[in-house]
Amino acid sequence: MRGYLAFPPPTYSASTSVLPLKVAEATSACATWGNRQGFHDKGQPEDGGSAEQAMEGERRKRRDCERTLSERSEIEWVRAGGVLRDAFGRRDKGRTERIRQDLKVQDVERERTARWEAYEARWRAMQSSMAPIGFVEFPWPLRVRVSSRDLSGLTRSAVSDFLLESLAVRTNTTTRRERIRSSLLRWHPDKMSLVLGRVVLDDLELVREGIHVVFSILKALQDAERTGTME
Repeated sequence: MRGYLAFPPPTYSASTSVLPLKVAEATSACATWGNRQGFHDKGQPEDGGSAEQAMEGERRKRRDCERTLSERSEIEWVRAGGVLRDAFGRRDKGRTERIRQDLKVQDVERERTARWEAYEARWRAMQSSMAPIGFVEFPWPLRVRVSSRDLSGLTRSAVSDFLLESLAVRTNTTTRRERIRSSLLRWHPDKMSLVLGRVVLDDLELVREGIHVVFSILKALQDAERTGTME
């Protein structure tokens, strides 16, 4: 179990702060958790193993629980502006900075994931509805939704940046080739006939042109992926 202290952030209210868990607090919390899970030192093992094996299994689970609680507490403390100290009471600038950097990465990943999920949600909403749709309501593959009837934002870099940015999220399992291929299937002009039939007349040609622009960009990305010239 790691031991540490933390400097409180200068402007953080003591009444609302999330203080790092102390070792005793984490141990107590995990002991309570263990009891709720039904781990008892004097209980009989259910798998026929020895009582000592069962007890060691419980101790291991509690150590894992304590470590998890401690790490979460550190992260919340640093997120609040605090500075960690090591077991000797010295400022642990290295670990504090590593956590800060990881928090920044997490924030970026959340934003990228949220943008992709919103894009997918707009597609599902469009496909499940029969309501008329205009150019600005169309789920164009861009980081920022269009606000005017203008194709200038549909550039290769803008489309590529949006479609591929979420692939860098650490929990992602989709490859670049898979993302490009699925996008090509989605944006193929032949598959857009039903959607185009619902586009308001004043925007029809503009939407049709936008679809062809996106599809052309995706074809170029696919060619670059195949030839190894992808930037």
